[in-house]
Amino acid sequence: MTVLGDFWLDEDAEVPLGAVVEMMGAFGTSAASARRAIARLADRGTVLSTRAGRRARLRLSPAARASVREAAGRILRFGRPDDDWDGRWTLVAFSVPEERRQVRHQVRTALRWFGFGALFDGVWISPRASVTAVEDVLRAHALDTMSIFRVETVGSPPLGAWPLRGAEAAYLDVLATYRPIRDRVRAGAVGAAEALVARVRLMDAWRRIPALDPGLPDRLLPASWPRAAGYALFAEVYDTLGPLAEYRARQLVTQHDPDLTALTRHHTSADWD
Repeated sequence: MTVLGDFWLDEDAEVPLGAVVEMMGAFGTSAASARRAIARLADRGTVLSTRAGRRARLRLSPAARASVREAAGRILRFGRPDDDWDGRWTLVAFSVPEERRQVRHQVRTALRWFGFGALFDGVWISPRASVTAVEDVLRAHALDTMSIFRVETVGSPPLGAWPLRGAEAAYLDVLATYRPIRDRVRAGAVGAAEALVARVRLMDAWRRIPALDPGLPDRLLPASWPRAAGYALFAEVYDTLGPLAEYRARQLVTQHDPDLTALTRHHTSADWD
């Protein structure tokens, strides 16, 4: 899904099945495993398959494309310098019956994605989350017993609601892994095939961070917090690898279906402003 979202997110974009299978081989995935994974995505309606003669073509379904766009926008904007916090918090209180505990897990996962931390069981707080977006999530899970507030804290902020150690480790891992690649990109020492693999893996690493880092305002965090350095590195490497990665993706598409080559286009972090 990272590969498809990176190069075939436009509405008219199609990609040869054979090119996707070959591309996944660069990540150590066998052709049989890649085809099984694609078949599962097709069974779920995530990808749609068509045929042009003997060639199979794939495209993201409209629903999947919308979902990927929403997620990509959040991921590619996450970590940008932002000092416009107004000092107020979004607080959510809700109750889920025991017989619906699976729903409770889903709601908690969704709230963490929005940067919420748990003050108590059923009471969650975030410095940034949109009230409308959170309300939509809760109603989507048919939660009638809920209340949403915009509040100010008295005294110290409730930072204990967020275990930040995992986020810090994730940032440091990205910095350690991709600084050498950034330096090699600056020196012109990265080829197209390596660029494709490195860019997709970087995106896959960065997309995990919003689930770990609640996006607390800079003023609440220690000066050494590595988010700004991590984002600067991510954006530079992701953007500078883009043209090279697209070139390699187009090479693979051309080998399988030259008519679809022009539909392969990379995106940059600026596309999500």
